[in-house]
This record gives sequence, structure tokens and C-alpha cells, in this order.
Amino acid sequence: IPADLKTWMAARTYPQLFQEAFGTPDVTGARIALAIATYERTLFSNQAPIDSVIAGTAVLPPQQNQGQALFGGLGCAGCHAGSLFSDNNFHYIGVRPTSDDAGRFAVTANPADLGAMKTPSLRNVGLRSAYFHDGRFSRLEDVVAFYNRGGDFTAPNKPPVIRPLGLGPQQQAALVAFLRFALTDTRVRDGVFPFDRPSLYADAEMV
Repeated sequence: IPADLKTWMAARTYPQLFQEAFGTPDVTGARIALAIATYERTLFSNQAPIDSVIAGTAVLPPQQNQGQALFGGLGCAGCHAGSLFSDNNFHYIGVRPTSDDAGRFAVTANPADLGAMKTPSLRNVGLRSAYFHDGRFSRLEDVVAFYNRGGDFTAPNKPPVIRPLGLGPQQQAALVAFLRFALTDTRVRDGVFPFDRPSLYADAEMV
């Protein structure tokens, strides 16, 4: 348990802690949900190198700068847009045949949504261990190579931006460097405030 949290808890029980937070000692599902949601709203990742670049207080190293230019010029920023690096929309990009997973179509019944998945944020993308909705790749290099070949499958609703890009090894490496380093908030990477938390049983290696 992080030291500041342990000091605040001071060996108190959940009812005692809920008394302080909510005014009565009742521990309910609704209050647990409120407490978790309040905590999640403190987890605002906004100190990646790209944030300093946007603010005009820093510049990226040459390789990452080249990757950022490619990211904008190739159309990546169309879907991975804004401060979240996501348009929060749904797209079919050719990860799997549309017959394997209906995607958004299962909700809308709109043929244009067949196989479409929601665009994830790219913030801290370099810290992830799996990519795409099926977790098929474990390395950013493989993700960039996927886009470089224009995806692995096609369908009528596949957007034209998902096409063979013709990037060479050096350009692909620059794009990976931009994604891996420029979008990573070191507080998240290092697990420091406000991203520190108690160790969970799920974090332990299973023997």
C-alpha cells in the first residue's frame, strides 16, 4: 500500500473510512462504485513529452519528431485524434475477417459497422502488452508493420486510409519511437503519484 494511503487509512475499518467519506458508515455497492469512479477521475495522464511539445515548451528528439510527422502525414491522426489520440468512433481496419466478429454491427445492425471496433487512445500505448481487440500483437513494431501492409483483411467498409503505406525500416522505426516514447507519461510508467496504488493479487506471478 502506498505510504500516504497507509497513513490516511491508519488501520481503520471500511465502515470507519466510509463514515469519513460519505458521512455514515454504510458500505454499499453504490458507494463503492462512487469511490472507484472518484479515484479514476484523478488518473489524468497529461505529462507525456507530446504534451510539452503541444505547449511549445519542448521538442522531440529527431527520430520521434520524424515519427510524429509520419503520424500526421499518413492519416493516423484522423482516427487517433485530439488530446486522447482517439476519435472515440468505430472502424473496421482489417484485423480479422468481418465474419469472425461482427463488432459494432452487433449493436447497430448497420452494415457500415460490420467488424468495426472502437478506436483506442494511444496515450501510454508503449506500456501495453497486447494490441488490437484480439490481442494478436505484443509489440508496437508488429502494429506498425500491420498498418504498413494495409491490414490483413478487407471488406467494403474498410476505410481508404488503411492501405499499403510503403514505409521503409527507418520510417517504421521512427513511427514506433514516436508512439513508444512521445506518448508515454513517465508517472504512469513508473507508478508514481497519482498513478501509485496498492499491489493486487492479480499482479503476482502465478506459480
